[in-house]
Formats: sequence, C-alpha cells, structure tokens
Amino acid sequence: MLRIELKDASNPAFFMQDGSALLMSLSKDPADGAIAVDAMAHADLSDVQPPAYFYGVHSLSVNGVNTTKAALHVLDDPKFSVSVPQHAMTLDQGSCLVYLLLPVDPQKWMGAAQQRFATEKDETAQTSLLSLFFYSQTNEGDSVIRKAASDPSRSEAIRKDAQKYIDDAKAALKSKTDVEGDETSIRAARQKRLAAVSDEAVGDMQEMTARLIQLRNDKTSTK
Repeated sequence: MLRIELKDASNPAFFMQDGSALLMSLSKDPADGAIAVDAMAHADLSDVQPPAYFYGVHSLSVNGVNTTKAALHVLDDPKFSVSVPQHAMTLDQGSCLVYLLLPVDPQKWMGAAQQRFATEKDETAQTSLLSLFFYSQTNEGDSVIRKAASDPSRSEAIRKDAQKYIDDAKAALKSKTDVEGDETSIRAARQKRLAAVSDEAVGDMQEMTARLIQLRNDKTSTK
C-alpha cells in the first residue's frame, strides 16, 4: 500500500517526504529506493526539514540508487542548506548538490543536469550546477563551464563563476597532492569518501579532484 501511495503524485506533498522515509526504514531494496526518489522529488521543500531530506537522499546515493530527480529538486529552494554542527560547517545548496550526486555515476545525471542548466533562471541554482559540473571532471561538465564563461545570455556573475572554475582547474595543474592511483581508482575512492559528511571528507574530495584534473590533462597532452 505504501509503495502504491508514493507512486501517486496526487497525494499531499508532505506525505512524499514522510512516506519515503518510512519506506526507506523498512526496505533496502533498490527498487524501493527508486520509488522513494521519485516521491521525494515531489516533496514541498518549504515544508520539510532540510537535514532529513538531504540525509535521506544522500543515503540512497551512496547505496547505488540513481537519485537524480530528488537531488536536482534542492535547486528549487535557493536557501536550501544543511548544518553539520559536529564538524562546524554548513553545506549550502551547491555543496548539498555535489554531495548528493557525485557518489552517483555521472552518466545517470549529467543529461538532466545539463538540461536544467540550459533552462534555469535562478542564479543560485546555476551556480550550484556549475559547481557540480566542475567536480564531475567530465568532458560534458567542462563543456558546459566553458560555454557559460563566454555566454552573453548569462549574467556577469555566472560568467565570472564559470571562469573561476576554469582558473581553478589551471591552478590545480600546479598543485601537489598525495593522492595515488589512476583516474578510475581515484573516482571510486572519491565516491566512497563522500559517504561521510564532514569537513575532512570535503577536503579529501577536493584533493582527489585536483589529482583527477592533473591525470585528465596528462591524458589529453599525450594524445
């Protein structure tokens, strides 16, 4: 019955969050996780506790569920943020989006994220998506950032933000890291590291990303 009700988009928005939380507490079946994701994407973010929503989606992400719809839903609330007091930090909308989708295979969410960026009017959401594209370290993400940096239809703030990521990538090429492994193993390690929500995990993720930038540049240079 719960599964049936969660699939019914006509049910109250508040039920979608509470019902999904209940389903996730009762089942670890990936199929039920997919039902929860679809339902949470219809939740009213103004009527739910951001930490409950964030950790619910994050748990599914790190367990291999495609959380694209629910993760991108945080873009509908410019003020979406999650406080992590035990680590003295607050995740803003962009940081939450990265945490929710970076553990997921980019091939599962890149297309939807690109479509969202192409039509998104809210600058906070655009900024969050640029951050996601940067940390994805994919050709598709790089392409969106480059285009945004020179797109006259984008605001000056967004163009500057995109250019900042281009500059950050160049700076990463000169940085020193202690990260070992090839691109595949580092991506896997980064996904695993983001199972933890902490300032230490964020720092490790950033260092791994810098190393990915270097490895991707080396690969391009040798072609």
